[in-house]
Amino acid sequence: MNDKIRFNFPEVQLYLAFIFVLSIVISYFDRQIGLFVFLIFVYLVYYNARAIKYKNNDLLVDFKNLSIDMDEISKQTMLDFPVPFCVINEYGNIKWNNEKMTDMLSNNELIEKNLGSLLNNLDIDKLIPKANEEIMSMDDYVVGDKHYKIQTVDIAKNNQKAKKYAVYFFDISSKLLLIDKYNEIKPVILSVQVDNFNDVVESAADDFRPLLEADIERHIRFWVEKKDGILTKLSKDKFFCVFNEPMLKQAEEEKFSILDDLREIELSNTIPVTLSIGASTYEQNLAYTNKNAMSALDMALGRGGDQAVCKIYDKTVFYGGKSKAVEKKTRVRARIVGHAMRDLIKKSSNVLVMGHSYPDLDAIGACMGIVAICNMLESPVKIVLSSSNKSIDDLYYKIKNTEGYKDIFITHDETSKYINEQTLLIVVDTNKASLTEMPQLTEIVDKIVLIDHHRRGIEFLDKAVLTFHETYASSASEMVTELVQYVKDGAKLDVLTAEALLSGITLDTKNFAFNTGVRTFEAAAFLRKNGADPLEIKKFFKGDFENFIVKADCIKNARIIEDIIAISSYDKKIKGPSLIAAQIADELLGIKGIQASFVVIEGINGSVQVSARSIENINVQVIMEKLGGGGHIDTAATQIRNKSVDEVIKLVEETVKIYLKEEYNK
Repeated sequence: MNDKIRFNFPEVQLYLAFIFVLSIVISYFDRQIGLFVFLIFVYLVYYNARAIKYKNNDLLVDFKNLSIDMDEISKQTMLDFPVPFCVINEYGNIKWNNEKMTDMLSNNELIEKNLGSLLNNLDIDKLIPKANEEIMSMDDYVVGDKHYKIQTVDIAKNNQKAKKYAVYFFDISSKLLLIDKYNEIKPVILSVQVDNFNDVVESAADDFRPLLEADIERHIRFWVEKKDGILTKLSKDKFFCVFNEPMLKQAEEEKFSILDDLREIELSNTIPVTLSIGASTYEQNLAYTNKNAMSALDMALGRGGDQAVCKIYDKTVFYGGKSKAVEKKTRVRARIVGHAMRDLIKKSSNVLVMGHSYPDLDAIGACMGIVAICNMLESPVKIVLSSSNKSIDDLYYKIKNTEGYKDIFITHDETSKYINEQTLLIVVDTNKASLTEMPQLTEIVDKIVLIDHHRRGIEFLDKAVLTFHETYASSASEMVTELVQYVKDGAKLDVLTAEALLSGITLDTKNFAFNTGVRTFEAAAFLRKNGADPLEIKKFFKGDFENFIVKADCIKNARIIEDIIAISSYDKKIKGPSLIAAQIADELLGIKGIQASFVVIEGINGSVQVSARSIENINVQVIMEKLGGGGHIDTAATQIRNKSVDEVIKLVEETVKIYLKEEYNK
């Protein structure tokens, strides 16, 4: 009470104190007058106390009245709450609900009924906030013909004995409808390019060339018009296209039928007409979307063309890719890259070169070709390789025992001695940083040159300052052989390097039976002129008796699925599984009726090697990509870690069946 007096009447308290002191002083001189003044003081204190009491009583009455009013307002507000709302216990039983809740569930008797049961047996645990949460949300739940966002709030968090939760249902149907309408008008940008346009037109008779060009454009325009899109011709072989997102979904459902339509054009052309498409859904702005579409087109071209690559928000989807890349007749690209690489090497302090992890003869052959180029330009060079493997042992030790190459290989730990700001890194026979011999090296070194012939995947070494990526080439060794001839006029190779390069070409072409073009034979001829001996190269492919046993067991245990697929495996770990698996896969293709083969073998390092080969129309690259690998349409592979051979076989079978169902409805 004294606190209230001081707070409400500070001046009165001061006056009373003054009167009290005055009565004492007066009593000193005159007791009667002093007593009188003291009685006045007592009366004033009594009067002041009564005044404060009455005032506080009035405030208390006002507060009670206000509380009653607020309680009524709160109850009415809850009843009139504009969204469905109820209170449940920890078991989901409804303890109270408003009229909107009754209307939403079309049920007048909700009390003590379980909310989960009323909502199509919804798990009530999905609505109850966890111990460390106050609010739980469910973004989209359908009740009847409406969509709701559900939010649950713990309204009795301090009462552990009687838990209560308020559940709110916010109608988001209009919002979702608006989003759907927005998505229907969102633009999709497509970059379209006819593959090898000049070669295709020149392959036709003179009289048919104008007709062929017109027919190609007519097919593309007709396809875009059916999608209610717009098309602008940028050049004789390039187009810019825009249509709405639902039309992209339609094109996906049709597997981009335009690819098949163009391939069927026959106007005396000996090279089939193929198309590459890069598509991107709308993101950020039109400029960014167009950049994505161009990037998707680059990916389609890098995968050999005749396909569509769609960048759909956070995923990339591939369609087509049924044709092999057509060999380019001219070496203009090789000459330009050769000159550019020469300049880069000259400006660098030293060069490091590496292939993919667990390298094969093509990777080592290409590395040796780069070493030869660097030696021609008098630039220090080293090959990064942690250790040899069974598939390259013969060539590896031959290099190690040859004068001038004894110290050419360095391990991962030794690379730090050879890295500075002017170091140039050349990556061969892979376009994925994660698959290189030493992935972290691609992050450390700033200047990188990429030389590869495998089809491009989602992961790509974009950091490279110079890229020589040609999917038509038989091998990385063929590509490097061409570069050798343009880096320096009259270039010559020593016999060891020539044999290393020719062994790489021999491996990837299966002794010049697969992926072999005119330029492949020209590269081989150049290497023969430089002393490469086919008999010496054949020694690199010889296997020991153990390998023959492995091959025999794998072929014996091969199984046929879907009538056209051969799958085999070996139940023991072996050294150098990649070469043996590839050889077995080639052998299995010799079985009548088999269109694709898959061989699964585990290496002694614990990784499982999968080699895939195909003929006819099955694209093993697409299948291997789904398992983290890559390659070509008819030759591909992958390495899988932390899985057993049986698990990988099951994974391969499932992936193959999905592919056949998507492509051929088998």
